[in-house]
This record gives sequence, structure tokens and C-alpha cells, in this order.
Amino acid sequence: MIKTILKSELKNITRDSMYIFFVFYPVILGIVGYYLIPYLEKQVSPTSLVPEIVSMILILLTGFIFGALTAFTLLDDKDDNVLMSLKVTPISVKAYVMVKLIISFIFGFIATLVIVLTTKFLPGSSFFTILLISILGALQAPGVALIVNSFSSNKVEGFVIMKMSALILAFPVIAFFIQSWQEVFLVFAPGFWSARLIQMELLPQIDVNFTFTIYFIIGVIYNICFVYVFMKLYTRKSNL
Repeated sequence: MIKTILKSELKNITRDSMYIFFVFYPVILGIVGYYLIPYLEKQVSPTSLVPEIVSMILILLTGFIFGALTAFTLLDDKDDNVLMSLKVTPISVKAYVMVKLIISFIFGFIATLVIVLTTKFLPGSSFFTILLISILGALQAPGVALIVNSFSSNKVEGFVIMKMSALILAFPVIAFFIQSWQEVFLVFAPGFWSARLIQMELLPQIDVNFTFTIYFIIGVIYNICFVYVFMKLYTRKSNL
């Protein structure tokens, strides 16, 4: 089933120029960031956090983009009555949606990993550290896909919700300036946990409440719970 859904997903992506743009957008971000980060480091003062903040946003955007891509393919499935058709087949609709969410995570993970490894976003970080950050960053993708589909019925509404959901990327930025117990006000943003890991790599001198490993574990648990809650909301709204 996974192979069939993957073929269908790739077919949906290649038939729409907007989806093709989404696929190559992380590459564009990587190229821009490769030259932009060193430039910013030379232009701003040594105490400025601008290069670090830009690096973090570019890393988090990769998972977000694949979440948005999956969100629109799900809306396409709804418009084309694919989900309704699956109800009379041996394939569970929920299983179909879950596979698409898993695919979005895999694509997001691979793209994040490749981009971070080939750019100067996390200089000096070990491969294992980059691997963990890529996993946590890519976990945003299923959440973003479900947020868009839980609150929209078509692509027009989907674009609006996607733009609104992009605001959650602002909370990880705030994390750069909050290092005490006050971070509890930011933890509801899925991207916060990967942002904190990125921040710890870029600014190892900062004070944090937990170790890198603890932030990673809590982040994985939180993102999985986040996906579970919105999966419930999405299936209820769509009568799946």
C-alpha cells in the first residue's frame, strides 16, 4: 500500500506546478542560506543573533514546506472524492492519510538533513546531532498538514490557514531570548523543540533548563501527541 500511495503522491506533485515549486523551495532556501549566513556574519555585530535566527528559520521551514505540500494533496484528494472512494475499498481511509503523513515526514527529514549537511547552518555540529535535529524538525510536517486540513475545506481556505499556521515559526524565534522557566509559554509550538536544539548548537554558552537529549525526547513526544490530537480533529471533521 505504501508503494501505491507513494506513486500516487509523486504523480499529484508532478502534475501541478505549485507542488513542483514546493519541492524545490527547500533547495532554493539552502542555496540562499549558504551565501546569506556568511554575509550576515560579516555585516552584523558579533553580539547580534541575526545569523543564528535566520539559520534556525531556514532549517524549520523545510519541514513546514513538506507539511504544506501534503496538506494540499490531501485537499486534492478530498476534491477528487478519493477519500470517499476509499471507504468502499479494503484500504482504510485513516491508514491512507497516515501513510501520506509518514511520507511527508520522510521527505521533510531527508530534505532537512541534506540541506543542513550541505550548508553552513550548523557549523561544527556532529552528524548525529544534525540527524536528531532533522528528525525533530521534520516532525512538524504531519502536524502542519493536519492543521491545514482540520480548519479548511478547499485550497483557498487552505492557503489562508497555511499562512496563519506559519506564524507558529515566530515562537521559536522568541525562544532565542527566553532561556528560563518562561519557555513554558512557547512549548505549545511544535517547532519550539527543534528550535531549542538548534539554538543550543549555535549558542552553546546559553542557559537552558534541560540537556540536548531531554529536549529531543520531550520534543518527539510532544509532536507525536500534537499529530494524534489533530488527527482526531481531522477525522471527525471529515467523517473518516
